[in-house]
Amino acid sequence: MKFGDYLKQKRAERGWTQPEAASHVKIEQSYLSKLENGKSIPSGDIYQRLAQVYGINPTDMVGVLFPAELDRLRDIDTLRDLLLERSRRDVETPRRLLIAGLAALVLGGGFVGFSMTEPARSMLEYTYRSQGVIAADAPPDSEIAPGTPEADEQTKFLTQMRGPMFTEKVPDGKRVWLLVGSNEIHQPPRNRWALIPGFALIVGGLGCFFVAWRWR
Repeated sequence: MKFGDYLKQKRAERGWTQPEAASHVKIEQSYLSKLENGKSIPSGDIYQRLAQVYGINPTDMVGVLFPAELDRLRDIDTLRDLLLERSRRDVETPRRLLIAGLAALVLGGGFVGFSMTEPARSMLEYTYRSQGVIAADAPPDSEIAPGTPEADEQTKFLTQMRGPMFTEKVPDGKRVWLLVGSNEIHQPPRNRWALIPGFALIVGGLGCFFVAWRWR
């Protein structure tokens, strides 16, 4: 918004005509017209009168005026410090965003690299099956009649081979486990979890760069 348009808006909010507003501010109507048309910039004294009569909040005004308009108002003492602070903030904020973005990219890259330090592993998984529970002193090749309480077939998968057969004690006796097959399984790297924070930090870092670029 231009400064002149801002003055028109403030005058309209109070329902004043140009002559009425000029009378309140104690300036000529022709001078107020030049201010509203952008043909003139107020002095520090005139700006103070306008601010008092129109109820202008400098911070709010600076937030809506075009940068070119703010440059034209830099000679007004009451606005100079505010504009300098705004300029400093406009420089420091993108710089901080760039630093934060760079840190996020470095940290994110570190997480991604850490997730790849251990390759995926392949191993054999062995399948053992037990037909049921037999007495502790029974020979391993004892037959278990189908339908009896002892006939409780179970299967377990082990990553370490325990031979073609092994026994295991259970409360009512023992189980005989027979090797019935094997298959290859692939285990993802244990550090794979680091990919999630790694990619999140990379995206956040790129977002900081984008916001810093848009800020300028």
